[in-house]
Parts: sequence; C-alpha cells; structure tokens
Amino acid sequence: MRQILDTIREYEMIRPGMHVLAGVSGGADSVCLLYALREYQKECEFRLTVIHVEHGIRGEESMEDAAFVETLCRQLEIPCRVVHRDVPNLAAERGASLEEAARDARYQIFDEMMDGLRADVTAVAHNENDQAETVLWNLVRGSALKGLGGMQPVRGRLIRPLLFTSREEIEGILRERGISYRTDRTNLETEYTRNRLRLELIPYMEEHLNCRASKHISEASASLRDVQSYIDRCMADAAGRCIVLCREGVVLKLPEYRREDPYLQGELLRRCIRRSQGEKGLKDFGRIHIDLLRELAEKPCGKELHLPGGLCVCRQNEILLFREISQTDCDYMPPKDSSKAGKKREDRPAESGFILPLNGRTEIDGILVQTRQIPGIMVNYDEILSEKKYTKWLSYDTIVDNVCFRKRRTGDYLTVNATGGKKKLKDYMIDQKIPREKRDQMWLVADGSHVLWLPGYRISEAAKVTRETEQVLEITITIPMEEKEYERKSQDSFTGTGSQSADRGGGSQDQP
Repeated sequence: MRQILDTIREYEMIRPGMHVLAGVSGGADSVCLLYALREYQKECEFRLTVIHVEHGIRGEESMEDAAFVETLCRQLEIPCRVVHRDVPNLAAERGASLEEAARDARYQIFDEMMDGLRADVTAVAHNENDQAETVLWNLVRGSALKGLGGMQPVRGRLIRPLLFTSREEIEGILRERGISYRTDRTNLETEYTRNRLRLELIPYMEEHLNCRASKHISEASASLRDVQSYIDRCMADAAGRCIVLCREGVVLKLPEYRREDPYLQGELLRRCIRRSQGEKGLKDFGRIHIDLLRELAEKPCGKELHLPGGLCVCRQNEILLFREISQTDCDYMPPKDSSKAGKKREDRPAESGFILPLNGRTEIDGILVQTRQIPGIMVNYDEILSEKKYTKWLSYDTIVDNVCFRKRRTGDYLTVNATGGKKKLKDYMIDQKIPREKRDQMWLVADGSHVLWLPGYRISEAAKVTRETEQVLEITITIPMEEKEYERKSQDSFTGTGSQSADRGGGSQDQP
C-alpha cells in the first residue's frame, strides 16, 4: 500500500480540496484502488466519489457486481454512482468490438460525471501488468515511440495510482487485510486479444524467460517516456527553426529542415500535418505517408502530393506548403482499369458521387479508393473478420445497382441487424454524436440509397461477407498503409471506431 501512496505523492495526483472520482468495477485492482484512496484521505483532505459502470454484458453477474460496489461504498461511507450502459447494443450499432465499446463508454461516462459533479480527476486502476500488456500490444501493432511508452501515471484529468504496482502485490494487499472482491469471468476468456497477452504470453515469458518480465517491460516504458520527453523538447526548438504559419497554410522551410537529424525530420513532417489538420490530427496517417513526404521534399518545384483528410502538400521553391483543399480544387482521376467496370459503369462522376469500378482505383478529393473483385472461394474468411478500419470486404452478391462513392443524401439508410432492420443514416449519425456540420462532408459507399459502408464507423449488416458469399468486393480507402497508431477518437470525416472485428470483448474497468 505504501508504494501506491508514494506514487500519488510523487506525481502530485491529488491535492488538498480536490474532488476525486474513482472508477470501481468490483475487481481486485479497483477495490485496492478504493482502499488506497481512502487511506490517502488520512493525510490529504479531498472528496471521494465512486463511479461504477454496469456494461450490460454479463447479465445477472454484471448486476451483482454493481450491488457489490454499492454495498462496499455504504460500508465505507463513500458516495457511489452506478451508471448503466447497453454496451452490446452500442458495439453492434458502431460495428465495434465489445471491449472497444466498453472502454469508450467508460471514458465517456467519466468525462460526463467529472463535468456534472465538478470533479477534478478520475482515478482508474491500471496496474504494472496492465502496462506490460499495453506496451506489448502497441509493439505488435506497430506503434511509434510514444505508443511504446505505454500509459502515463497522469494524463489530463486521469490518474493511475496503481501503475507501478503489480497484480500479485495488489492481491497480496487485499489478502492481508481480508478484503473481498469480484472476479469478472470475461477476463479469463482467451478469445479477447488483451486476455491472451495476460493469460498466455506474459505468463509464458515470466515462467520461461524472466520472472520479472512484466516489471522490466513497465520500467522500459518509463524510460521511453523520458526519451519521448527529451525528443519533444528538441522538437520544439526544431519547429521554431523550420515551421512557419501563413495565410495559405503551414510552411516547412527545406534548407533548415535538411539540417535536422533524420528522426527529427520525420517528426517535423508529422508536426506540419497536425497543424494543417487541426482536430483531425494524425489518425489517418501512417509511416508510408511520411516516406512520401520525404521523397516530395527532394523533388523539383511544382510537384504535389494529396493525402488523407483533404490535405495537399506542394513543393515550391525551398518550401513544402501544407494546405487543406476542397473537392472543387481537385481533379477527378478516372480509374486505370475501366474495362472491368460494373454493370452501369461510366468513366465520369455520377451526379451525386462517383461510380466505382469493380477492379481499379479512383482518386476523389485527395482520397484514393481502390477496389478489387474476388471470388468467394479465394477469400480468407478469418482475414475478413480481422480489424482493418479502412479496408472492408463487401458481399457483391447482395449489391443491386452500382457501387457509388459519394456523400449522404435524403433517404439513405443502413441495415443494422441480421434480421434486416433498417435505420436512417441521419438517425445513425445522430446516435453516434457526429456533429451536424460534419455529416454532409462525410464520404460513404452506397448501392442506391443503401449505405454499404460509412468509413470509420461501420458496414451494413446486409453487405457482410459470409462463408456462402460467391463474389466479394474489397474496398480500400486512401492509399495502402501500415496499421495506424491507435489514438482515442477525434471526430472527422473518416474518424470513428467501426470495424468488423469481434477480436476483443468487454471487460472490467480494471482494463485499459
């Protein structure tokens, strides 16, 4: 317990007079967190309120968890708020996994409760083992250095007092004090990605490689966060020398850029993208885009590059100019292979969009759309179920007319369940809290009024590939890229959490 209290002090997580929310699921980690915060109240006066999110995933067990937390809080005389969310329904509507939908629901509730209760921070129970899982998961996903730094002890209004305490130590604390807790059975099911790391990979490493593997991974992540902090300071100096804001957009001065270290050059290019994109950030950008920008910096004047999010980068004199462009600024590029067009294919924009070929590529508003028709017998069904946010596989057997890439129009709808239930696209966008001003700017893939895919969110149930599908249409939005760095949602025309993956499931609030 002393180590947890020392972490709170070292990182100044809680100060006198603050109002602290604690996310408590009833599991060992969050129960230990609650007792640690109660212990810290003896030396620092602050208000404490418990928040329990009931996800609606495990039926009666889930309700018993909520009752357990309420009873515990009554015994400790701590205010408790229980919030119910139908996570399975949220996951189905968004085309997200249960784990992803549950995590998003928790953080949304924490934000809402902090605002509503005028709280200062929310404490969550991520521990040293969770940190090791996060770092390993980010590593195999291809994350950049920041991702390998794992979770931070303090991030905005979120604090993690248990981050340097192992799960074994947490259970020891509870055992010594005779404190009971609940066990979430979904944490023991290995079909969820993080659970496989927790239950199979890390135990194997600790048994066969090093018994302190989790601790060493956590320590390495702390060192990488220090490295990232140093790089951030170097970047601030380099950006001051190389980047200029002007009325036309963001300017990167190439002579100064070329004098920087190659690593910093890549970071400078990312900084230019972020400043050009505003709230959109780097979510749709991968390493391949940075490599293309490096090449552009060495090309003759007049060359330009169209990137995701309507970003155009021009090579002029001794600068790169980053600017956002509208659809009218961009010429329509017909697909290279128009001979294999669909039933009503025309090599020109449709009145309300662009008819896509069955095999080919179309560039629209700086967005590259690649299509490929594949016999169902040649498709790897397991790959189709894997999580790829901007590559989707659609059942061509179910498509009635042409496949059109366009923006929304009156009468658009999605099929939202296996029984054929439909929902107006407008209603779906409202449910997803997509800002009104963004809705008309979002591109989608449609067959008539039937929306097959709203990129960044979900595909229609009616368009999903099954093992009986005879012809599959593969569609990739933008250009091929590596797995993008996972960041939390930042709304834009290609942002969201949609996927066909069922790889990760729900879990307790103790999970990242």
